[in-house]
This record gives sequence, structure tokens and C-alpha cells, in this order.
Amino acid sequence: MDGVIIIRVLSGFLGAFSVPSLACAVWAFQNDRYEQASLFILVVTASVVMGAAFAIATQKKKTEPAQARDIVGFLMLAWLVLCVLGAVPFLLVSDGRLGLAFFEAASSATTTGTSLLAESVPIPASLLAWKGLLHLFGATLSVTGVLIVVNKIGASLPGLGASIPVRFNTEFGLSGFNKTFLAIGFVFATMTIVLNIGLLIAGNGLRESFALAISAATTGQVMSAEALGHSLSTTSKLIMVVGLIFGSLNVVLIYNIIRKPLRLLTDRETASILVLILVMTILLSLQVNVERDLVDAITASVSVISTSGILLSDIDVFGIPSAILLFFGFIGGAAISATGGIKIYRMLVLASRSGHEFERLAQPHAVARFEHGGERFSVRAVLTVWAYLVAFAIISVTISGALALLGADFQEAMLTALGAITNSAALITTDWIAGSPLIGVTEILLAFSLILGRLELLLLLALLSGE
Repeated sequence: MDGVIIIRVLSGFLGAFSVPSLACAVWAFQNDRYEQASLFILVVTASVVMGAAFAIATQKKKTEPAQARDIVGFLMLAWLVLCVLGAVPFLLVSDGRLGLAFFEAASSATTTGTSLLAESVPIPASLLAWKGLLHLFGATLSVTGVLIVVNKIGASLPGLGASIPVRFNTEFGLSGFNKTFLAIGFVFATMTIVLNIGLLIAGNGLRESFALAISAATTGQVMSAEALGHSLSTTSKLIMVVGLIFGSLNVVLIYNIIRKPLRLLTDRETASILVLILVMTILLSLQVNVERDLVDAITASVSVISTSGILLSDIDVFGIPSAILLFFGFIGGAAISATGGIKIYRMLVLASRSGHEFERLAQPHAVARFEHGGERFSVRAVLTVWAYLVAFAIISVTISGALALLGADFQEAMLTALGAITNSAALITTDWIAGSPLIGVTEILLAFSLILGRLELLLLLALLSGE
């Protein structure tokens, strides 16, 4: 790995991260939260000092064109730094427990949204804003990382296929990363502002609208619906449904929606997401004995499929049969989105490959090329997807076994492991964690599992092996 280029890009990332950190510090000071403000100032200081030191240290050093391994190294380091610095402001509400603070930061930054804090713990406004900003930064970093990998390897990469605009096709470096990061951040910020305005008009308070808008745009959970203290109106639920659906779609296509609106509507991933929502809504209506409101069934479906886990309806998500939760919860949204899961695109590639194999059985001597959505893939490319799914299963079983040793029963261990590795709050169960004999170890294990899931490290390592 080229450490110079990694550190140089990281310096720009830290500089950008210091700006919202300072805003939260000012907010905490204005509300007389001096201890909380001091923690934010600590984050600002660390970000600025490290960013400046990295920039100065690499200013006059020349670098070769970045390789895929350099991008992987940067992403691993950026996620670790984001979660470590993000954990500092949580120390007050976590009673100084480092494992809990680290988990809260990792859960927010990976846009998972699961919280292990007791419901009785008061969350100051500045810390709620911090959670929201971690969601936005994490979502932007996640999509930016996917884009720079696609740009380096090629747009036909299985699981990451998309039409990438020319403006994103830049070499990995400080200016290229900043350009892409700001462009993607603009998309998420715009979605958040639009949703925030809609929720305010629907009668929600500023605090609730802010949290819910970011939750929808990043498909995470900044504030649970129970924390609102009141039930959401039908209008608010519908706004959140629309927001979560858009948050699950291909961000690049949303970015180009003004110039190419039909491209988003005709996209295979968009159609697949809508079909999954329809199917799960029907299943929810059939699997319960009592009549449910249609809007509640739709909101529960969107919550699970978008991997957000935010409970917008009266339907108990964890009361849904595990088979339904596992099937719909671990798939996730579009390849280039902030959703978790294994991503729909991979399943579409495998489905297309299966159809291709059946055609070969029917006509074994015919000459045919395997294509999906106009993209042509080699057998090795499809095998990469299979390798990812096999490794995903192995990692999930390993984490499940570790959680079982830490106090979870079979179903809790299985759901929590799959929820962590897919960043799906809809799957993660938390009631058992308080009784774990090694609660600190459990929190740290889950935090690193969340980061591993967001990194899609297994896919990236597969890319490195084939570079």
C-alpha cells in the first residue's frame, strides 16, 4: 500500500469532519452543556491536529497512481478513525464505558442505528445532532467508497454495477476524493432538507423532523419512533416511506434525476425494491390474524427492506416470523446506496446467471454470452459473487457462535449476527445483551461486525486477490 496517498486523503477527510464537530460543540455551549461541549472540542482538536499533521507530512512527497489496495487501506482507516472519534461525545451518556461508546458511534456511522443506551438516558440536542451527522458522514463515506472502487476496477463489477457520471471518474487522491465526497454529501443533504420540510409541515417538531429526515435519507435510525413520545400521523408515515425508498435507491441515479429521470424509474434495482416491498406487505397482511392498517404494513415492510429498522407503525417487527425477517432484511437496497444487506444487484446477477445456465442445458452447443442489464460478465466475475456469499455465510456463522458464547440463544445470536454484518437494525435484537457475562466484549464485537459489514471487506479483499 502507498501510505503517502492514504494519509493525504485521510487528512482531507479529517478536515471535513472537524466542521460539523465544531458546530455541535457550539450548540452544546449555547445550551450550557459544558461537559458535552468539551468532548466535542476534543474531537475538533484531534481532527484538526491530525489532519494538519498528515497534510504537512505528505505535502511535498510524490505518489504513484493509486491502486485498489490503496483505496481499501484508506477505507479501513477512515472507518476506524470515524468510529473512534465519533465515540468520544458518547462517553458521558455511556457512563464512561468505552465499549458502549464505541458501539454507539459505530452504529451511527454505519447507518445501522441500533442503540444499547437505556431508554431512561436523556440524549441532549447536541448529541442527537451528532448522531445525525455521523449517519450523514457514514452514508456519504460508504457511497463514496463504492464509487471510487467502481471507478478503479470498472463499472461492470458484480454487485457494484452502475452508470457513473464523468464527474465522478477521477483518480483516487485528495482532490478526487473531495470532489466525489462533496457531490454525494450534497445528495444526502438535499434529501434530508426536503424530508425535514415535509415532516415539519406534517406537524412534527424540529428535533423529531431532523432525526426522522436523516433516518430516511440514510436508511438508518437516528431516533426511534418510541422516543418521539407520540404516534406519527399517516402523512408523516407516508413521507418516511417515500424517504426510505429513495434512500434505498441508486444514489448516482438520484444525482442525475433531473437530467435522466426515466433512468431511475426503469432501473432494475428500483423495480426489484418496489416488488420486494409489495411482496412483504402482502405477507404481513396474511401472516397476522388481526386486521392491520395498510399504511402500517407498508411502513413495516419498507423499514425491514431498507435495513433501517426504524419502527414507524404499531406492527412489532420482531413479532414477524424469523424467516420473513431474514429473507427480506438481509438483501438490502441498491448497490450504490447507504443501505446495508448483501445488495439486490448481486441477487440479480446470480438470477441472471442461473437463467443463462438453464439455457445452456437446453442448447449445450449454442454460443452465448452472459449479460445482465446490458453488462457483460465473465465466469470469474460471477464466481466472485458466489465467493462473497459463501464467505458471508462463514463470517455470519462465526459471529453467531461467538454471540452464543456471550449469552445469546440460537435465534438471538443468528438474527443479531446477520443484522450486524448486513447493517440491518431490523434484525438486531438487543434485550439479551444486558445479561451478557462479558458485556464490554459483546459491544466491541458487534461494533467491529458493523464496520466489517459496511466495508464489505470480503468483496474488497476478493478484488485485491484478483488485481
